[in-house]
Amino acid sequence: MKIAMLQIQVQEDVKDNLNQVQSLAIQSHKEGADILVLPEMWNCPYINEQIKKSVSFYDLCKELLQTLSDKLKCMIVGGTIAHKIEDKIYNECLIFDHGKLIASYAKTHLFEVHTKKDYQEKDVFTPGDHLQTFDTRWGKMGVLVCYDIRFPEVARLLAIKGTRIIFCPAAFNKSVTLQHWTPLFQVRAMENQVFMVGVNPAHYQYDTFESYGHSIITDPFGKICYQMNENEPYSITDIDLEQVDIIRQRMPFWKIRRNDLYTLMEVDKNEGNSDQ
Repeated sequence: MKIAMLQIQVQEDVKDNLNQVQSLAIQSHKEGADILVLPEMWNCPYINEQIKKSVSFYDLCKELLQTLSDKLKCMIVGGTIAHKIEDKIYNECLIFDHGKLIASYAKTHLFEVHTKKDYQEKDVFTPGDHLQTFDTRWGKMGVLVCYDIRFPEVARLLAIKGTRIIFCPAAFNKSVTLQHWTPLFQVRAMENQVFMVGVNPAHYQYDTFESYGHSIITDPFGKICYQMNENEPYSITDIDLEQVDIIRQRMPFWKIRRNDLYTLMEVDKNEGNSDQ
């Protein structure tokens, strides 16, 4: 399976961002990519004022992703775009396969930091209320968004559900990319014995936000399959999903887990109960 990571260099002009997605998608597909993965908020700079404006382009962005998936006969993990429903805005990832919407996921953990300047994503976004896996011809996969990766419980819950790849569209800023980005993806991969795919925007600076690229794929042993630099527009990495079974047989974490001492539960908000 070949995975293309598309590091969009985000601009204020949404048309430029749309053109980048189309161009990189077509080029990577020509080079044999089966799955295309975009970054978080690829259609506008990651500043709350710009995010609020971008909701008017939701339908246009969704249509482009769906059309490309259908035309190229591939799967697209569509990064995230802002989706306004009534008076709430969600940071939403849409996943298409051959033009069909097979899953959607709204970021569940909203970034918050208190340093010289406080910042809270809840000032613009409403958190999602469910985790998301989806079935593909290669097996079950899962999706997280950016800050979600800092919460080990959600990656473990996706792994318990049988996922072999967890995609994580993101928009880590430069300072955090340099410090935490790579080890987070290595640890989540090795502790859950899955492939992790994290895609950031290419390096750009807008107002107080600076992205730094370095999109990454890590294997079920925590090794880096490929890591981009800050400016590469796209990359294609061939992975072997049999590594998941090989690593899990070699180191049987799942058999050794002490469910008699601890358990991890996902709350079913619709039925009012929990499932392990």
